[in-house]
Amino acid sequence: MNQNSKTFSYEETLNFLSDYIKPISEVSQIGIDMALNRVLAEDILNTLDIPRFDNSAMDGWTLSSSDIQQVPFTLKEVGKAFAGHPYEGEVHRGECVRIMTGGKIPNGADTVVMREVVSQKADEITFLKEVKPGQNVRRQGEDIKKDSTCLARGTLLTAPKINLLATLGIASVKVFRKPKVAFFSTGDELQPIGSPLEEGHIYDSNRYCISAMLKEGGFDTLDLGVVMDDPKQLETTLLKAAKEADAVITSGGVSVGDADFMRELIKTHGDLLDFKCRIKPGSPLAFGKIGRCAYFGLPGNPTAAQVTYYAVVSRALKMLSGQGLQKIHLTSATCLDRLKKRPGYTDFQRGILAFENSEPVVRSAGSQKTGGLTSMIRSNCFIFLPETQDSVEPGDRVFVSPFFGACS
Repeated sequence: MNQNSKTFSYEETLNFLSDYIKPISEVSQIGIDMALNRVLAEDILNTLDIPRFDNSAMDGWTLSSSDIQQVPFTLKEVGKAFAGHPYEGEVHRGECVRIMTGGKIPNGADTVVMREVVSQKADEITFLKEVKPGQNVRRQGEDIKKDSTCLARGTLLTAPKINLLATLGIASVKVFRKPKVAFFSTGDELQPIGSPLEEGHIYDSNRYCISAMLKEGGFDTLDLGVVMDDPKQLETTLLKAAKEADAVITSGGVSVGDADFMRELIKTHGDLLDFKCRIKPGSPLAFGKIGRCAYFGLPGNPTAAQVTYYAVVSRALKMLSGQGLQKIHLTSATCLDRLKKRPGYTDFQRGILAFENSEPVVRSAGSQKTGGLTSMIRSNCFIFLPETQDSVEPGDRVFVSPFFGACS
């Protein structure tokens, strides 16, 4: 990142934050039943081959490939192999063994034929369709080899990864402590929900949204409420947040207006990064530190606050949790609407992703104004328009980043 510049691209901002944010170092050992959404603090070495042994991918009969002939051909059934109950003998020439899905392939056999393509008369099994050597067999270690690293330090533990740990017989793992994130809203115009609105006031909605987004990300939270546009109150709350949390998020008060005090407070008590990220919506967006506590100042406009959280802040918090830099996951779709865009900034437009005629398509979710809520409510993806992108015409391919049940 060019430190003499005043603005940075989206990619430059994330790369800079990956160096600027210092991950939490505290580690604890916990059972895997409590490990969902925790971040691994160690590499997990595979102690077993997965699968542990050659096994059948379906119900049928297993035989030696040396017995394969031009169909139809007949072999003698000499036993059964069920999951957990292997056939103890060896399969010889002219023999086959009845096998169920997951059953261990017996010695002497290497091929499985599904039950739907054979005929049975007593212990005589006739194979009616072409048989290919090795078909329908899951080989030992074909998924994961013993002594390989199957999960790396910094991995977020999701349900499938916990399934893998259990498959390996691992009962507990070392994980990083969950980040604690404090947050508060600023502004004399904000009122608590449930009270009659006064003239010129609005309800404090962003704080509830920030709380929900943090919990959605699996972070511990500290809600410090609404703070008026008073430098002393703001200072007291900010220092409390910095003392008790690993990161603090504020909403509003980070612009350059007469009542926007947060930037000067961060400069006074810590470090404020004096740059802007070239994303839309998302300006102003402030970054800094107070001691060891990371600071993120979100815009006050509801949609801008949500977009900047998902696009930038959530990724910075993942860095804090030990996950490292998480690039945005993109796919492509045909755009059905015209989207206005000028080169020079990365635009996160709200869209509706769906499938039509078995192809992914996306349309605008409505108004893209930063203060509007409707487009965020209706959308299930961001339409990701990079800096070099100009306006989009119907039929153009665009990048999309799905969320909230996209394509459901």
